[in-house]
Amino acid sequence: MIIILYDAGIDFNPREAREVGSAGLLLAIGSYTIAVGLLFAIGWYAFAGGDVLVAVLFALCLGGVSGAVVLPIARRLHFAPVVRDTLHLDMAVEDTISVIAVTALLAVVASPNGGWASVVPQVLLPLPLAIAFGVLGGFVAIEFLSRWQRRVYAGLATMGILFLIYGATQSLGGSGIMAALIMGVVLGNDAFFRRWLPRSTGLDFAFDRSVRQVHNEIAFVLRAIFLVILGILVPFQPLGIIAAVAVIAVPFVLLLARRWFLGRLESRKLVEAGNARRLSGLYGRGLTNAVLLILAILVLPAVQSILLPAFLIIIGTDIIMTVLVFLEPVSEGSAPPAGRGLSDPLDPFRAEAAGPREAAHPDTPPPVPAPRPSQELPDPPPEGG
Repeated sequence: MIIILYDAGIDFNPREAREVGSAGLLLAIGSYTIAVGLLFAIGWYAFAGGDVLVAVLFALCLGGVSGAVVLPIARRLHFAPVVRDTLHLDMAVEDTISVIAVTALLAVVASPNGGWASVVPQVLLPLPLAIAFGVLGGFVAIEFLSRWQRRVYAGLATMGILFLIYGATQSLGGSGIMAALIMGVVLGNDAFFRRWLPRSTGLDFAFDRSVRQVHNEIAFVLRAIFLVILGILVPFQPLGIIAAVAVIAVPFVLLLARRWFLGRLESRKLVEAGNARRLSGLYGRGLTNAVLLILAILVLPAVQSILLPAFLIIIGTDIIMTVLVFLEPVSEGSAPPAGRGLSDPLDPFRAEAAGPREAAHPDTPPPVPAPRPSQELPDPPPEGG
């Protein structure tokens, strides 16, 4: 969860998201709400044995589209920048909503007092502490990287700052994962936040993409390890006829529901015309959903009964998404220019990395190179000469 939300925060740009905010937010909230409703109904009838709490957790864990699965594919489909930004905002919001919804419900379930009244003290009150520590962690990371980001292991040291912020927030009763999200937002939008830092360091800072590369590699290793563990934990067992039919049907139902909702957004011109069908196919579930399922099982062992159906549904959505992407015609001429959009590979930051002694204020225009002196050409020989 720390890595997932930290990555989501780094990739989030409030200023660019403002341009696609209404479409991205509507797509995220609407798609997640419709998926949760459908999954609750199917899960309650086919998988949860009538247990409402298990069905709710099943729906909340699988309702969100996983950005870790969708975004790497979307980067190579040559969407227009505004469409990719809308999709990127959708993924970030859906990941965040999923985490908050599941952790809030688990906090209620694990509360010794029980009841929904415990949501306020256990979920809402830790948020101010998470905001304070997240902003502090972002500033500390910017100060650190402004001096030493070109040193060996600077990327690993930044991850160490992240885990220290998480641990400090948790130990004081705050929400550590929300602190990770906010630290990522501050660090990923350094051009905005560094104006409050000392002039000698903050204003000269430009994020080096090699640091982000280290973060990507760490995240890849952790995801691979977790998916191996998930495969070990999944209890393969016979499914009843109703459950087997539901497992096959759910990925198609989720696809049709997302396609229908995107069609409504396209008809209201909130999504660029002609892209609703393409965006609807990018709906795969993955790491975020699997992590939330494992967390739910740790708190409520009865959720173990839905792990196999959920695992098969995750695989089903990814298989269908892969087929749809394979069948999608891609025009090389429609590729957006490099550096545009929120989801460019290894370039989610607001400033290009400068050399060790060449960093400048972000508003300072680059120097114009002096024109090279032209060389005089010898006069052409006279005709007949």
